[in-house]
Amino acid sequence: MNTLQVQPVARKITSVCWLPPRAGSAYTDTELYFVTGSSAKHKELILWTTENPDFSESKGQDADDKPLATLVAKVQHDGDVQGIAVVSPDVIATASSYGTISIYDVEHSAVASDSLLTLRESVTAHRFSNGEPAVSTALSVQPVNSSDAEIASCGEDGRVAYVPLTRLDALQAYEVDSTVVTGVCWPTPAQLAACTRAGQIKLFDRRSPAEVSAVFVDPSNAYSFECITSHPSQSFRLATGTDTGAVLLWDIRNPKKPTMEAFNVHEANVWQIGYHPADSSKIVSCSDDASIAITQWASSGAASDQTTRGVRHLSSFFNALSISCFDVCPFTRTSLLVAGSDSGNLLMEKSAASDFSLF
Repeated sequence: MNTLQVQPVARKITSVCWLPPRAGSAYTDTELYFVTGSSAKHKELILWTTENPDFSESKGQDADDKPLATLVAKVQHDGDVQGIAVVSPDVIATASSYGTISIYDVEHSAVASDSLLTLRESVTAHRFSNGEPAVSTALSVQPVNSSDAEIASCGEDGRVAYVPLTRLDALQAYEVDSTVVTGVCWPTPAQLAACTRAGQIKLFDRRSPAEVSAVFVDPSNAYSFECITSHPSQSFRLATGTDTGAVLLWDIRNPKKPTMEAFNVHEANVWQIGYHPADSSKIVSCSDDASIAITQWASSGAASDQTTRGVRHLSSFFNALSISCFDVCPFTRTSLLVAGSDSGNLLMEKSAASDFSLF
């Protein structure tokens, strides 16, 4: 099992996201930025900076003495941060334990210590039938290059809510299930997928959001779903994480008879799941068992149809509690993963892209 680098930050980190470059797709900055959200005693959003490993020259003892990341800005958050979605280099959205969706502006400065996080606007997206706020469990931004992209969130009220980034007063919410909706993602700009605590995946066409277009159920009915993600280029592939530690890979090309394959990766709940941005034949997941796993679900060789299986685990002796969130930086040649845990730690793993192999 590979070791994660650890930096204690005295906060229960519940969500983390890398910020994209401000100058298009060519990332040449020597410093990278990411945002974390926390819960419990410290309900905060924090902006961090870290060295870009593609340009870093730190070696030996000097590298060991440097912190993994440096805090450059923080702001109080209304409720526990349940999720963060990056809209642009200067705008992020958050989901709250109070059922709200909030939009924050990120103001970068030439001097990192002068950077700011500022709340722009919030709206309550999730309520129970008695009017009490319901926890917003996850959120996702529509994959379109538009300043008016929609944000979708899901909640403990069994609903999925939609709202344009620039018009939070135009929020619409639709009942999806009588149980908790635990995850939401956009396979395409017009299609949304949500997973439930009851072990179902439900698809919606955003143009007819009140109607469920398809429902997929685990044939063994053995799992509750904790999270969901879609393949970056193959919209018919979905992956879900379960309460038993399994990663389920779905092929929904035939909606009437989808196929599902289970990978027993973790020993406890899978809290977040995502395809590796540099190699979508790998799925990254984090778990209540205090580990991160990289699962090779398909051959990465274009000339081979033979599937190669393997799982690489990452953990640390200094992090005993659940790893609840992660994000892999898609802007660097070096594979750079940052994660957060209930132990109050930031966790990081760096490896050359050519070395990022399971075997």
